[in-house]
Amino acid sequence: MAAPAQGVPGGAVGGPLDEPTPFQTPNLPGLPALISPQIQQEARLPQFRDGQLLRTSAVGRPQYSLQGVFLSEGSDTSARARLTTTYPLTSNLLFGGSFDVTSGDSFSVGDTSGFSVNELYAATSLAQLPNLRFALGQLDLTSYFDRNSFAKDSATQFFNSAFQTNPALSAAGVASRTGLLMNWTATDNIEFKAAAFSSDEGVGGFALDGFAGEVGLRYGNAIIRGSYVSDKDSGNGDGFQEVFSLPRSDGGTGLRSSDREQAFGVNAEWYVPNLKMGLFGRYGRYENLALDEGGDTFSLGFNFQDVFSPDDRIGLAYGRKLSNESLRRQIGLSTSPDVLELFYDFRFLPNLRLGFSLQGRDELSEAVAGFRLKADFDTVPRGSLKP
Repeated sequence: MAAPAQGVPGGAVGGPLDEPTPFQTPNLPGLPALISPQIQQEARLPQFRDGQLLRTSAVGRPQYSLQGVFLSEGSDTSARARLTTTYPLTSNLLFGGSFDVTSGDSFSVGDTSGFSVNELYAATSLAQLPNLRFALGQLDLTSYFDRNSFAKDSATQFFNSAFQTNPALSAAGVASRTGLLMNWTATDNIEFKAAAFSSDEGVGGFALDGFAGEVGLRYGNAIIRGSYVSDKDSGNGDGFQEVFSLPRSDGGTGLRSSDREQAFGVNAEWYVPNLKMGLFGRYGRYENLALDEGGDTFSLGFNFQDVFSPDDRIGLAYGRKLSNESLRRQIGLSTSPDVLELFYDFRFLPNLRLGFSLQGRDELSEAVAGFRLKADFDTVPRGSLKP
């Protein structure tokens, strides 16, 4: 099962909870950059000031970025081309979208590859309530929920999906969905997010039958986030791996698209500036309420930056994909879906990054080497954003 498209933590406009750290990657895919707290250090996207989403000088000037990623893990290869655009209509209203062409499993959701609309939305804020922001349309929920500075983006950080969006939340619908999102920065150190969304990926089955909520707390250089999601299974086969052998009352086995499911996750990160080191940890629990069974997932690890060259990063992490240990033993699976990964990523040219990975999977019984190539082309009108 492939991981959904990934966004990444940070905060050019989102509020104090998402202040930049050196690890937060510019031009990450899938975010309405002027409404969601997305770090864009190199792109220098406009800041959220005086109740406005962007400075008046940027109004009416569309912004575009193009990203290409090629990823190889063992014998599996995947690729994605993504065009991201925003169009500020007024200082408090903008439209945006991101459009993908994918191949392979790493960047595709379910069995879907080829062209897809990752996002197509309108975003707004209120001049009287500058810390309250809304987005409506097709939204990449991974860009808003379970953000993490050190383990989130498959295009720049860890290769394995165990270290991207919490697998429990992904299985419960945190992906590209049609819906409405609210983001409220209550204080410098507290942030709330809530979304109502359609569990079905297609427009034909649209219904606001899913909910996601998150509370983020910051203390110094540490951030902890707690997330909850409830929806109906989308039919992508993205539950915990042992669920597909569970018997149902109708004589069948496994998931049904009508199954109600829920998940919660805890996500912590801590940045140590003098060491240029970031620590992270996650735990998630997924439950299929129709089957009355669930699975757990966890991960922990660290990153260092500027180790061998400026703006490079090296990371090591250990984790377990979504799994039910007792069911795994009952059905006779001998190994757990544990993953150990070491990666290194560096800037080869101004618009080109190279990455390498070595993974030990299934309780280190399988070794997998990986290679990644990422290119970014940004057409943000930088001159118009100067003070």
